[in-house]
Amino acid sequence: MKSKGIGAVPLRMLVMSLTGSCNLACRYCYAAAQDRRTMTWETARRAIDLAATGKMPFILQFSGGEPLLALPLLRQMADYVRSKRIPARMDLQTNGTLLTEETATFLRRARIGIGVSLDGRPAVHDALRCYPDGRGTAADVIAGIRQLAQCGMEIGLTTVVTADNVTELSGVVEMAYYLGNVRRVGFDLLRPQGRGSAVRSARAEDMAQAMEAVFALNRKLGRMIGHSMAISQMEQAACLAQRTGSGFSHCHAMNGAGVHVDALGNIYACSSFVGDAHFLLGDVERGIDVQRQKEVAQEMQNAMAFCRTCVDFSACGGACYARRAEQGHPAASDAECALKRAAMKESLNVAVQCNKRTGQ
Repeated sequence: MKSKGIGAVPLRMLVMSLTGSCNLACRYCYAAAQDRRTMTWETARRAIDLAATGKMPFILQFSGGEPLLALPLLRQMADYVRSKRIPARMDLQTNGTLLTEETATFLRRARIGIGVSLDGRPAVHDALRCYPDGRGTAADVIAGIRQLAQCGMEIGLTTVVTADNVTELSGVVEMAYYLGNVRRVGFDLLRPQGRGSAVRSARAEDMAQAMEAVFALNRKLGRMIGHSMAISQMEQAACLAQRTGSGFSHCHAMNGAGVHVDALGNIYACSSFVGDAHFLLGDVERGIDVQRQKEVAQEMQNAMAFCRTCVDFSACGGACYARRAEQGHPAASDAECALKRAAMKESLNVAVQCNKRTGQ
């Protein structure tokens, strides 16, 4: 094990599960069986220091469980990053139900970026994301987002796409415009793990049709208010269109530049494989096993080798290893390809229209 190592390359993304506990019982939760304990301050500090050793800017994402259940720890971590002048961009992914005025004020002052999970209009969202007693969460999520708006905070929305809501994705765009402080919407396909193994994945043809509707509505509403909503997949497509390389770029785990630290301090290549010893890379006390990290990254790339034969690979960056591996065979589902191709097409259309307006 490499002592106090940062890995094969400087980390560009550190995802930290502050707690395995959650106040919801989402139908598709892939992490439902993970340890419920909360991270200690010593573990948190060591993880941040490990990433900071690379002396390069990195994304520090607070995750869970529901990270706001560990709010005191979150405050300590934000203070530490600021006081030590660590070059980290802090992001928080939350279910949105615990956002009070006090919490929203803290997040704004700490300059923590916010991503809130919303799976559609209230009825659609409530069918997928509920409390343990079966009550829907949409009303509380909307109230939390409004608390952030009152503090002047813009947010991103993340939507988990399943067979149950794929035909309703336009509703997410409607909600984003309605809420007023949403700057970006992203779509995350179901991971068939945990409770998610009992939920049907979206079909490729449904995904393609849904994204056409999403982009059409976004254009329409954008014309009405003077600017369109940012779509994460379009932004990624536009970024990749400018790159000169052609390697995997779906996530940092594929090249060893990203890791996930669980509440106990164990370091994994990806959040989807927490608890799986095969993807364990080390721990925050002893550091990252560089050789194992390289082996796992190469294993992921080898398993996704079929992506390299695709004409869209350079502009796509490759598919998600974790999502496809859990479906039995990496090439088992084309829904992700449909999502990315739709985003690439729309991104190109936007670029062409922009060039026409500017006379380029």
